[in-house]
Amino acid sequence: MSRLKKFTYSILSGYAVLGANIFYTLASGALALHYLSMKEIGLWALVSQMANFNVVFMDLGMSGSLSRILIDHKDDKESTNYGTVIQTGALVLLVQACLIAVVGAIISIWLPEWMKVEEKFQHIFQQLMIFQCVALGATFAGRIFSFILTAHQRYDIYNYANIGGFVVNLFTLWLGFECHWGLYSLLTSAFAGSMFSIVLSVWAVRRLGFLPAKNNWGKPNRATFHELFMFGTDVFLLSIGQQLISFSAIPVISRTMGLDAVAVWSYTTKVFTLAQQLVYRIYDFSGGALAEMLVRGETERLKKRFGDVTILTGLAAAGVGTMLALCNESFVAIWTHGRIAWHPLNNALMAVSFFIYASVRLSIGLVAMTKKIGFMKFIYFFEGAAFVILGLLLAPHWGFPGIIVSGILTDLFFSGAFGMRRTLRYFDMIWREMFEGWLLRSLVFFGISGMVALGLWFITRHWSAPLRLAANATLFGLIILIPLWRTGLPEYLRSEITSRLKGKIYGRKNV
Repeated sequence: MSRLKKFTYSILSGYAVLGANIFYTLASGALALHYLSMKEIGLWALVSQMANFNVVFMDLGMSGSLSRILIDHKDDKESTNYGTVIQTGALVLLVQACLIAVVGAIISIWLPEWMKVEEKFQHIFQQLMIFQCVALGATFAGRIFSFILTAHQRYDIYNYANIGGFVVNLFTLWLGFECHWGLYSLLTSAFAGSMFSIVLSVWAVRRLGFLPAKNNWGKPNRATFHELFMFGTDVFLLSIGQQLISFSAIPVISRTMGLDAVAVWSYTTKVFTLAQQLVYRIYDFSGGALAEMLVRGETERLKKRFGDVTILTGLAAAGVGTMLALCNESFVAIWTHGRIAWHPLNNALMAVSFFIYASVRLSIGLVAMTKKIGFMKFIYFFEGAAFVILGLLLAPHWGFPGIIVSGILTDLFFSGAFGMRRTLRYFDMIWREMFEGWLLRSLVFFGISGMVALGLWFITRHWSAPLRLAANATLFGLIILIPLWRTGLPEYLRSEITSRLKGKIYGRKNV
């Protein structure tokens, strides 16, 4: 199967799993509001964030290292290297799974007090933290099969497994609430969904023949572990910084503003979190093909396609981010029946953050793909630490805007500046070439989208929430289509997209 077909299937299935995720999020959020109090919702959000951060910390970067190194060996059918990487990686994941459970149980002792969780919730916080970390550890080793699928660019199968997981998760959640399990319903439903996804991934890997031949499995060895560990160390420091940025907002809010504010943040930023997946899929599902170009030494093709992905991601982030800023207020009002709201300024700041982070992460992703991370492994850590410190300083005075502004500033001055410089060096480019060729169009389109969104918000601000949401989403989408096509996309991309849609190139050439 060609790269283009794999990418097409990945994108289509990726948007399908995003749709399933959106449906699950809306349904599960409504169920939680019906069965739980605001403080209980905030408590679960805090538990989830801290448990996930524990997973990232105990992962030590090995997941990213394993998924990347599998690409180096997947085409080597005659040696035992591929099988050796799989076995060594599986053993490492199994050990890490045990560490996740043990460390989660230990930190649950002091974590509630440090997070300033109300005394009446501290005991259940500890129980949920322990059980969640045990559940995450139990499913951690199963990640090896999803890594094998993505190494072979079969993101579509991985997506189908996740769709099934959402279905199982939602059904189990509803059943748990009906059986009066309370917060434990969220725990059991997440575990059930994850187990279903793993089982389906195992079946797919065996069915598609992605495992080594019987005599080519090899054995786990120190050399392979050393390769995984050395690259994983760099990825680990990179990941820790990323998670400090991604996961620290809720702990900072809990400590400075309380559990009620955590619940508000969880609901009002939910659509931005979901939409990130929509935009990030452009790069994520092309990552396997880009890495393959890098491994095979196709430098010029890699430069061209990475530039195309940068343009498309920037345009998508600009359009989607401003649309969410315009529609989020009315959407949250409908979703929560008016129980949760925040200031429109927060939505505008979230759009800026959404656009900047989507653009910056591409350069960081390219550096990680080359496996020559170097000093960059410290950049995200410094950025994450700066975000936490700045958030703790600004949140007590500025509230939610202080949290969002902290993320924007640290993203620009740390990973943004460093990632751009590394990309310029790798492709032997000058700043002007990158700015005019890859970034300028998305910046202009972001400005146009912002003006359209501001105008529509001013016109519809006094309408009812359902009417405002329908009008803004429809009108905004229609208005920006023309500037997106004519101003956003360069001529060569318009021509290529048009020809592929007509079937003149589809299936005849690889990307």
